[in-house]
Amino acid sequence: MALAKLQQLTAHLLDRNLVAVEQLDSWMENGTLELADKSLGQGVRICRLKYDAVLTLERYPGDPQTLFAHLVIWLSDHDPDRDREGLAPPDVEVDVNDQDTADIEIRVSFYENIDLVKDDTGDIAFNGESWRLARVPIFEPRAVGVGDDQTQPTDAPYVRED
Repeated sequence: MALAKLQQLTAHLLDRNLVAVEQLDSWMENGTLELADKSLGQGVRICRLKYDAVLTLERYPGDPQTLFAHLVIWLSDHDPDRDREGLAPPDVEVDVNDQDTADIEIRVSFYENIDLVKDDTGDIAFNGESWRLARVPIFEPRAVGVGDDQTQPTDAPYVRED
């Protein structure tokens, strides 16, 4: 769902107890919608939201490198397609307040899909039917076969090992 990455990243940083909740603020800037209208089998992708997530930590008392490590690890685990999508690395600004604290601003670009699934009680009308916002399940086949002559190496069935 849209802004899920912003919410999850914010929650992750709060869960690390790096700062108190009242010292962390986050919001979206520079949002753009890219139309998609792509069938996903069980639903449809109507668009992608590209935006900058901005997080500010006031009076951060720790080593900024610790914060940056948590940020980069979260991105690696939860947004692995960043390079393929051409998203820039996060921007960070550190304003030192005193010997013990700093104000830190982090800006991270994200893409998020906005998908619909059919739902008779859904509140979104699209192509004459009712839909609701939801993550569309993608089913990966466990076995495929190409061609019909199994004596040929390219026609032999393939079964994915888990």
